[in-house]
Amino acid sequence: MQLNGTAPSTVTLGDMPLTLREVEAIARQRATVDLSQQGRAAVASARAVVDRLVESGTPAYGITTGVGSQKDFGISTEAIARYNNLMITAHATLAPGRDAPPEVIRAALAIQLSLFARGRSGVRLELVESLLARLQTDDLPGARLGSSVGASDIVAMSQLAAPLIGNTAIGNGGGGPSPVGSLAAKEAVSLLNSNSLMLAEASLAIMEARALLDAATAAGAMSMEGFRGNVQSWSARVDAARGQAGQTRVGVALRASLANSRLWQKGEARFLQDPLSFRCIPQIHGAAEAAFDFAYGIFETELSAACDNPLIDAASGDFISHGNMETTACALAMDTLRQALAKVIEASGQRIHKIQWPGFTGLPTSLAVEPGAIGGVQFLNLGHIAGANVGAVRQAAHPAMLNYSGQLDDGVEDVAGNAPQSVAETVRMLVPAWNVVAIEMACAVWAIHRRALPIQTLGDGVRPLVEQLLPMLPIGTEGQRVFDLAPIVNVVKSAFGISRSVFD
Repeated sequence: MQLNGTAPSTVTLGDMPLTLREVEAIARQRATVDLSQQGRAAVASARAVVDRLVESGTPAYGITTGVGSQKDFGISTEAIARYNNLMITAHATLAPGRDAPPEVIRAALAIQLSLFARGRSGVRLELVESLLARLQTDDLPGARLGSSVGASDIVAMSQLAAPLIGNTAIGNGGGGPSPVGSLAAKEAVSLLNSNSLMLAEASLAIMEARALLDAATAAGAMSMEGFRGNVQSWSARVDAARGQAGQTRVGVALRASLANSRLWQKGEARFLQDPLSFRCIPQIHGAAEAAFDFAYGIFETELSAACDNPLIDAASGDFISHGNMETTACALAMDTLRQALAKVIEASGQRIHKIQWPGFTGLPTSLAVEPGAIGGVQFLNLGHIAGANVGAVRQAAHPAMLNYSGQLDDGVEDVAGNAPQSVAETVRMLVPAWNVVAIEMACAVWAIHRRALPIQTLGDGVRPLVEQLLPMLPIGTEGQRVFDLAPIVNVVKSAFGISRSVFD
């Protein structure tokens, strides 16, 4: 899936489902957020249902009763406000861990507001306006990640909600809107019974994964130039014979990167068949494209999924207990994407070694100027650094979906999707994955330079990256000063739309 178009500068919630691109724009570019009149009307209609349930004394989960294992205990009308306030504060328990970055907080608030504006939650418009004002003024509450099993981000969402009743949890700003005071019936359960933080972090990780995949494919094309590989293995006829959409998409991208390259000329290829890490880039990256499409579709749908329990049906006046907060679909999608990314990075690691291996390249050991003990990419330990980072990526690739085994709330919550853990492992993978891709590009540029290939003979897509990276490499000065890979990584990220990673 290629993401076209520019990020929106304004996002209006309530009329249309929220998209991943809109979430990214709100989180990273601080796009202006507002609530539509349709959204405000939907909030009011759902609230009227909750008010009628309270007035009638109907037993309703989380509205006139407790929650979880305390669901069988009723809450009197007089005690509702106190109960809701106490629930938020009590559920906001802090445990040591990783604080959510501001970008993730912005995205989470937007996702929660979008859900409220669909008219399925039953919170008051006053509460929605208070949350909206915090997002608009960037007076962000704080939340600590790591306490969710994937059946709502109960703990962290309570921390986000605490400022609404004047409590302090984590980094709750100070110059923003006044608290709403006491919460009303169902508001506590609607505020905390949400996967908004997991979805926020996942949305930003998915968008960064898109950039990473594009960069990895470009790195493969650069390596083919430096290796002087056989590009016939990347022909459109090969992709058509396989018939996989992802492979076809990658093949188009690779051929575009190498358009007008001398590699397409007869006699340029050094081998009849290159190592599989070169020859199978369309197949491996194509599989990752399919995994990306799967994850993108699952998470974009989840952005509009009503998950707080019970569900309010304003049309009928009913409330419905359900399990939409369960996150197995999200965990499966993210596990799949992470394993596919790991395969891409594993192949990149193999090319890093092959492109400096004399038996494959026909060049001096380590791409040095001449055979000897000094110089080249291995003199800078780039191979070892790449190996360590490939190992970190592979470790993070292990599936998380099946790692939950618990009996929470006296056995009521006996299964959970574990999506927050899957998302966290994906985030953990991104830094070493970018390192590997950047090292592959550096080694490819080094090999291109060592072969004295004229810049004009390189592919149209390869040429700009080579021109940008070549002056940054210490070719001929290895060992005279400590080489810092970070600027290379930053240039690569920026070239593919990541000016600053949320997760570094």
